[in-house]
Amino acid sequence: MNAETNLRHQLFGAWCAPLFTLFTVVGWLWLAHFWAPAPADLAPAETHQWFTDTYRFGNLLGNLIFLTGCCFLCVWSVQFSLMLAKIEGPMPVWSIVQGVGGILIAVIVILNCSFWISAAYRPEASPDVVVALNDIAWLGFLLAWPVLSMQMIAAALVALNDRSARPLMPRALAWWSIAGAVLLITASGPAFTQSGPFAYHGLLGFYLPMVIWGAWLDVHAWYMRRALLREIEAVGVPHAVLPTELHRA
Repeated sequence: MNAETNLRHQLFGAWCAPLFTLFTVVGWLWLAHFWAPAPADLAPAETHQWFTDTYRFGNLLGNLIFLTGCCFLCVWSVQFSLMLAKIEGPMPVWSIVQGVGGILIAVIVILNCSFWISAAYRPEASPDVVVALNDIAWLGFLLAWPVLSMQMIAAALVALNDRSARPLMPRALAWWSIAGAVLLITASGPAFTQSGPFAYHGLLGFYLPMVIWGAWLDVHAWYMRRALLREIEAVGVPHAVLPTELHRA
């Protein structure tokens, strides 16, 4: 594979984080209506109606879209690891940890989407079964925050040791990543409560961790894209290949 084709593939890899975000917003948050999910303290009969009647089709289709988007998350995680490994050197421990973390998160999301689809799959299922499937999905989704924190900290450690003339990411972003990784501890809240800000439908239990995750992915993807566009120019790829992209770099 020549340098031009390789860089095009890498640029696609950098764009996979925004693509994953798009699939998440359209599929999970909008179609499946998880921008306002069924509250953890909702009565079993009402939870059953939420999944098997009110938002049944949206849950089936939306979670399938969210699940599919995990393919892009895996590609982006690998691309990010490769770029970090260039900084870290011949034994890129933290770069590999970052990639493994991203792929583990994709697996977690795929499993939990399967549980949410299962909750909506059979309208004749008892309310207790639907509640149990929903609880399993939410707890598996949010209590896995240490994996995301590990991924964020691993990337930050590499960035903080980047001594190149033009670092891949600013040091300030690395420190913000570490702060975000610590704040993700609020996603532990759903293990202890079914109501209030720490529940799995609450501000600190759900919305804050989701904002941190989405911002971390897309901001890092922007810096990855910028670095790759510089590489494209450096190897002399004609501007006609990506004219708009190159002039924005």
